[in-house]
Amino acid sequence: MVPALIGLLVAAVVVAGVVMVRRRGPRALLIDPFTLSEPWRRHVADALSAQRRYEEIARATAEGPLHDRLQQISVQVQQAVQECFEIARRGDDLDETLRRFDTTSLQHQLQRATADDARTSLQSQLAAAERIRTTRDDTNARLKLLTTRMGELVAQAAEVSVGTDSTDQLGSGVGDVVTELEALRLALNDVNNTGRPASSP
Repeated sequence: MVPALIGLLVAAVVVAGVVMVRRRGPRALLIDPFTLSEPWRRHVADALSAQRRYEEIARATAEGPLHDRLQQISVQVQQAVQECFEIARRGDDLDETLRRFDTTSLQHQLQRATADDARTSLQSQLAAAERIRTTRDDTNARLKLLTTRMGELVAQAAEVSVGTDSTDQLGSGVGDVVTELEALRLALNDVNNTGRPASSP
C-alpha cells in the first residue's frame, strides 16, 4: 500500500515536471502574429510559414545523416523565427510611438508659433519623430527581406531532402539570416536605450 502510494506521488511529480518543462519550453511556442499590427503581423506569419514548411521537409526526409543534419538546422530556423517576432514587436512599438507624436498637429503648432523656445521644442519633437519613422521604415524593409530569404532557404532545404547534399551551405545560409536578425534586434535595442535611429549592421 505504502509503496504504491509512493509510486503515485513520484508519478505525479514527474507529470508536474513535464508540464513545467512544456510551459518553460521554446519561446517560439508563445509567438502569436495576431498580437501585432500590419505589416509586422505579416512578417511573423511569413516566418512561421517558412518554419512549418521546413519542419515538414525535415520530418519527411528518410532517417540517416541527412535527416539528422536537417533536424539540427531546424533549431536555427526556430531561432530565426523568434528573432523575427521580437523585431516585429519592436516595430509595432515604433508605430505606436509615431501615432502618439501626432506630427500633423505638431506641424500646425510650429506654423503658428512665434516664440523661439516654442519653435525649438516643436522642431525637436518633429525631428525625433522623423528619426523614429526612418528607423521604422528601415526595419520594415530589412525584416521583409530576411523573411523572404527564409522562404528561399526552405526551397533549398527541399532540394537537399531529395539528395542534393548541400547541408553545409544550407546551414550557413540559415546561420547568416539568424546573425542579421540578431544584429537588427540589437540595433533596435540601441534605439530604445539612446533614442538614436538604428544603424545598418
